[in-house]
Amino acid sequence: MAIINIMEKIVDSKIATYMSGHDGCNCETCLNDIKCIALNKLPSKYVNTSKGELFSRVDQIMLRQNSVDLDFAVMKAIEIVKANPRCGSNKE
Repeated sequence: MAIINIMEKIVDSKIATYMSGHDGCNCETCLNDIKCIALNKLPSKYVNTSKGELFSRVDQIMLRQNSVDLDFAVMKAIEIVKANPRCGSNKE
Protein backbone atom coordinates (compact mmCIF):
# COMPACT_ATOMS: atom_id res chain seq x y z
CA MET A 1 0.00 0.00 0.00
CA ALA A 2 1.25 3.45 -0.85
CA ILE A 3 1.46 6.19 1.73
CA ILE A 4 1.40 9.80 0.58
CA ASN A 5 1.81 13.21 2.15
CA ILE A 6 -1.44 14.97 1.25
CA MET A 7 0.19 18.30 1.97
CA GLU A 8 2.22 17.70 -1.20
CA LYS A 9 -0.95 17.41 -3.29
CA ILE A 10 -2.37 20.56 -1.73
CA VAL A 11 0.86 22.50 -2.27
CA ASP A 12 0.93 21.38 -5.93
CA SER A 13 -2.55 22.82 -6.35
CA LYS A 14 -1.63 26.10 -4.64
CA ILE A 15 1.53 26.47 -6.74
CA ALA A 16 -0.48 26.02 -9.95
CA THR A 17 -2.96 28.64 -8.79
CA TYR A 18 -0.40 31.25 -7.77
CA MET A 19 2.03 30.70 -10.64
CA SER A 20 -0.70 31.42 -13.17
CA GLY A 21 -0.70 35.04 -12.00
CA HIS A 22 3.06 35.31 -11.49
CA ASP A 23 5.85 36.16 -13.90
CA GLY A 24 8.35 33.76 -12.32
CA CYS A 25 10.01 30.89 -14.13
CA ASN A 26 7.81 27.81 -14.66
CA CYS A 27 10.58 25.33 -15.42
CA GLU A 28 10.65 22.00 -13.57
CA THR A 29 13.66 23.04 -11.45
CA CYS A 30 12.02 26.24 -10.22
CA LEU A 31 8.65 24.59 -9.59
CA ASN A 32 10.33 21.79 -7.62
CA ASP A 33 12.34 24.35 -5.62
CA ILE A 34 9.13 26.22 -4.79
CA LYS A 35 7.48 22.98 -3.75
CA CYS A 36 10.39 21.94 -1.52
CA ILE A 37 10.64 25.32 0.19
CA ALA A 38 6.90 25.46 0.86
CA LEU A 39 6.67 21.84 2.08
CA ASN A 40 9.58 22.37 4.48
CA LYS A 41 7.56 25.15 6.13
CA LEU A 42 4.40 23.06 6.52
CA PRO A 43 3.49 20.03 8.62
CA SER A 44 3.39 16.66 6.87
CA LYS A 45 0.02 14.90 6.73
CA TYR A 46 0.26 11.28 5.64
CA VAL A 47 -2.59 9.06 4.51
CA ASN A 48 -2.93 5.62 3.01
CA THR A 49 -3.95 5.95 -0.64
CA SER A 50 -6.24 2.93 -0.40
CA LYS A 51 -8.46 5.09 1.76
CA GLY A 52 -9.72 7.35 -1.04
CA GLU A 53 -12.68 8.61 0.95
CA LEU A 54 -10.45 9.52 3.88
CA PHE A 55 -8.07 11.30 1.53
CA SER A 56 -10.88 13.50 0.22
CA ARG A 57 -12.13 14.37 3.69
CA VAL A 58 -8.68 15.09 5.08
CA ASP A 59 -7.82 17.15 1.99
CA GLN A 60 -10.84 19.41 2.53
CA ILE A 61 -10.16 19.74 6.26
CA MET A 62 -6.52 20.66 5.62
CA LEU A 63 -7.46 23.31 3.09
CA ARG A 64 -9.84 24.99 5.52
CA GLN A 65 -7.67 24.74 8.65
CA ASN A 66 -4.36 25.73 7.11
CA SER A 67 -5.38 27.97 4.26
CA VAL A 68 -3.49 31.03 5.51
CA ASP A 69 -0.37 29.01 6.39
CA LEU A 70 -0.49 27.23 3.04
CA ASP A 71 -0.97 30.44 1.07
CA PHE A 72 1.85 32.18 2.91
CA ALA A 73 4.29 29.27 2.54
CA VAL A 74 3.66 28.96 -1.21
CA MET A 75 3.75 32.70 -1.92
CA LYS A 76 6.95 33.12 0.10
CA ALA A 77 8.54 30.15 -1.72
CA ILE A 78 7.61 31.69 -5.08
CA GLU A 79 9.25 34.97 -4.06
CA ILE A 80 12.43 33.21 -2.90
CA VAL A 81 12.81 31.19 -6.10
CA LYS A 82 11.91 34.13 -8.31
CA ALA A 83 14.68 36.19 -6.68
CA ASN A 84 17.20 33.34 -6.94
CA PRO A 85 16.29 30.88 -9.70
CA ARG A 86 18.72 27.96 -9.89
CA CYS A 87 17.92 27.39 -13.56
CA GLY A 88 19.75 30.58 -14.53
CA SER A 89 16.59 32.41 -15.56
CA ASN A 90 16.39 35.86 -14.01
CA LYS A 91 13.01 37.47 -14.61
CA GLU A 92 13.76 40.67 -12.70
